[in-house]
Amino acid sequence: MKKLANLTLVINNYGTKLQSYALCKAIKSLNLVEPEVINCQDSWHGTNVKISRKKQLIDVLKTYKLKSLKKIIDFIRWQYQFKVIRKNAASFKDSNDRKDELFLNFDKNIPYTKKVYSLDDIRRGQLSEYDLFMVGSDQVWNAPRLGCIDVYMCDFLQKKRSGLSYAASFAINEIPENLLEDYKKYIQNMDTLLVREARGVELCKQLGRGDAKHVVDPTLLLEGKDYEELISDPVNMVGTGDYILVYSLTSSMKIYEQASKLAARNKCKMVMLKRVPCPPIASTFKNAIDLLEVGPAEFLSLIKHAKCVVTGSYHALMFSLLLHTDFYIYLDDANAENSRLLSTLDMFGLNGQLYYETSSLPKVLPHVNYDAVDPILKKKRDESLQLLRESIEKKLKGNI
Repeated sequence: MKKLANLTLVINNYGTKLQSYALCKAIKSLNLVEPEVINCQDSWHGTNVKISRKKQLIDVLKTYKLKSLKKIIDFIRWQYQFKVIRKNAASFKDSNDRKDELFLNFDKNIPYTKKVYSLDDIRRGQLSEYDLFMVGSDQVWNAPRLGCIDVYMCDFLQKKRSGLSYAASFAINEIPENLLEDYKKYIQNMDTLLVREARGVELCKQLGRGDAKHVVDPTLLLEGKDYEELISDPVNMVGTGDYILVYSLTSSMKIYEQASKLAARNKCKMVMLKRVPCPPIASTFKNAIDLLEVGPAEFLSLIKHAKCVVTGSYHALMFSLLLHTDFYIYLDDANAENSRLLSTLDMFGLNGQLYYETSSLPKVLPHVNYDAVDPILKKKRDESLQLLRESIEKKLKGNI
């Protein structure tokens, strides 16, 4: 059987690991090729697109949304509490080490290449043993964030129009003017363009490629039951009793304040899942728990068993949908990278689950009508699997 190399991000991130697991499992189920994820250890930082310090600073300011006095106060509070947490350096390091072990253990579920590559290794064509190359999923076409675009649009392949993509994401609403020519040049290396967001289809058109198609995130190519083997009872992490899971990707305090009120009204504890040890600390709230030592499998377990999820995370939304957990999406404002969340909510008719910081969360727990969601999800899954199959079959025939 021919071999397919999948180029995506290789970092310790819940969504990144779970989308790799799901895409490989979905490709294997087609029985066309044997997939392997390229073990590229510098996948997050490239070299061919230079980003100035001024631009980096502007990006940081945009990330933290310092547009009002309230935002500035939140940011200062966050920085102060973060310093307090970092003072306990030993505990900080121990927690991160244990979390890294959980990610390393989960990697056993993903078929990585045996050899570890760098982006420059890939540029030099050191992947000749593979027959097909597929880019995605994740933010692989977000050059402002990654620092490169050439490799992620398969410029290392000698034959043009040779690369495949599945659920590749720009994760931006507009392509920066200084990168526009690079994007136009490198996208010509791609054969089949399957992208994760509807906005991505429009961006491809702007780059001269009107043949892009919208597909679901790889995690949705599997059914909820396909993740059951990874899920366990989270009682050892959160104890007994109902809990609301909060997973935030920003420095905003308001999501925790709102979730704490929701938990108290509904006699639940609040579980605060953190990517890194950071504010706010659990003692700030009544009946709250801080969690850091959580790998991808534990992430699934926490979502599966939660009374509800309050989040601004794309993949927390994906797994809430798959595992039939009720949720609220709570966003700080109209950040460009929220397009993927908004696109998904719109696809499933779930815009009523969306709230911004300019408003408060409802007093009652959320309810999602999964009887209405599931038929839409099945239709989108079947369509995306068919497009994935067709793209691989087309490439295999072209390589004969």
